[in-house]
Amino acid sequence: MNKLYSLVLLLAVTSLSYAQSGVLDTSFGTDGFVTTVVNGTYNYSKGSIVQPDGKIIVVGQAGEASNYKAFATRYNTDGTLDTSFGTNGSQVVAVGPVKSFATDVALQNDGKIVVSGYTWDNVTGDIFVIRFNADGTFDNTFGTNGISIADNSTDVSETVAIQNDGKILVGGYTDDNFTVARFNTDGTIDTSFGVNGWSMAQFGFPSYNRDLALQADGKIVLGGFAIGSVYQFAAARLNADGTIDNTFGTNGMVAFNIGSGNDFGEAVAVQDDGKILIGGHKWISNIGLKHDLAVVRLNADGSLDTTYGTDGVAIARIVDGSNYSDDMLIQSDGKVIIAGYTILNNVYDLAMARFNTDGSLDNTFGTDGMVSTDFNGREDYASAIALQPDDKIILAGNSFNSGASDILVARYDNIILGTDEFQNIDFRLYPNPAKEQITIALNDVSSNYEVTIFNVLGKKVYASEIQKVGQIDVSGLASGTYLVKLNSDSKSSVVRFVKQ
Repeated sequence: MNKLYSLVLLLAVTSLSYAQSGVLDTSFGTDGFVTTVVNGTYNYSKGSIVQPDGKIIVVGQAGEASNYKAFATRYNTDGTLDTSFGTNGSQVVAVGPVKSFATDVALQNDGKIVVSGYTWDNVTGDIFVIRFNADGTFDNTFGTNGISIADNSTDVSETVAIQNDGKILVGGYTDDNFTVARFNTDGTIDTSFGVNGWSMAQFGFPSYNRDLALQADGKIVLGGFAIGSVYQFAAARLNADGTIDNTFGTNGMVAFNIGSGNDFGEAVAVQDDGKILIGGHKWISNIGLKHDLAVVRLNADGSLDTTYGTDGVAIARIVDGSNYSDDMLIQSDGKVIIAGYTILNNVYDLAMARFNTDGSLDNTFGTDGMVSTDFNGREDYASAIALQPDDKIILAGNSFNSGASDILVARYDNIILGTDEFQNIDFRLYPNPAKEQITIALNDVSSNYEVTIFNVLGKKVYASEIQKVGQIDVSGLASGTYLVKLNSDSKSSVVRFVKQ
């Protein structure tokens, strides 16, 4: 194939494949949305995950307020229900005698699906884990008929994670204290963990673990909020055996405010360098109950990383009202997306914000780094975020209409910039996005490389030659996405960058 034609074809495919980040993907469902009634009047999603084949699993509770049941539903990549899963795409499970809630979901390497949750009889609760086979049937090798229930007192689960050895961690709170239980691969409680399978972090005042993340060294990071004189961001770290990690914070715990009022931690994630992110929202004013989305970065020892955002805190105000978070993730490029919903003048909309690695808002995402989405004028909430293998964003939540609540799933286009599948030259291009200048730094200092920049129509807008390091003035280019081609006698690479 002609080399010029190949590059033009590549440019065309790239421009078609990568739409603007944070814009609804109208090829999904109906104009980017899917709604589902799983069971009864009220349907709420709490957790979501995307399988390697692109199918989407959503879990939560459904039914009537007096007898909610846990559920898991699976969608095909186009948003239709996957009728090969469970019964017509869903499994609805009554675990406890009164109410049961599914709160999170994880995938095993063998494709089995692990769902965490808790029972509630209006007085006390127990946590549970359900394991499904890949087709949505119960895995009868796990617990009793696929379900394992554990009781440590009054227990609520919020999150689940699977260790490298296949053991299952369920995080939440017991008697208003951060707690984690560990299950063996057969569903029995792992009594080698903590005390008889349970580990607890006690702040000395009520605390609620909302999420957990695993470090590369096997340590377990818990994130949520604690209630001292006001609500505070809170985190704790456990050793792999469930003991408190006293190298973190004070006696393994930190609790702090980032504003002058109530602050709520809702999600936690660990960067590749070991720094810890806590996502949540911070109080602004009682007038209209205003809050901002917030991401805090901690150093590995639990201290605030003041190089991030402003003194360790990144803030997003999507509306001049209430901005609430529920979930967060780190992209492969290190950028963070925090998700939830906004309220302004009694209008409830889905919401997201994306931050660069330094805590600044990423203005290549949505509008000035933020996204607000209305679905048909309804009251909409996002409670879980996940990425597809192609990096498209899945938001799962619920939408109220005429006194009932449906599961709501939305999909957004997403670009993760930087080196991609067309690269075979080892180099860095930065900053990306850029306003005035980009720098290309080559690891190979022995050869000269041709550098050519093309716009998305395939028109050459720049050509030069560099060795080791090249600095290119892009101030005269129009805003948009460009492709940079590097070429030597034996190697060639094409990468994207965004001109702001």
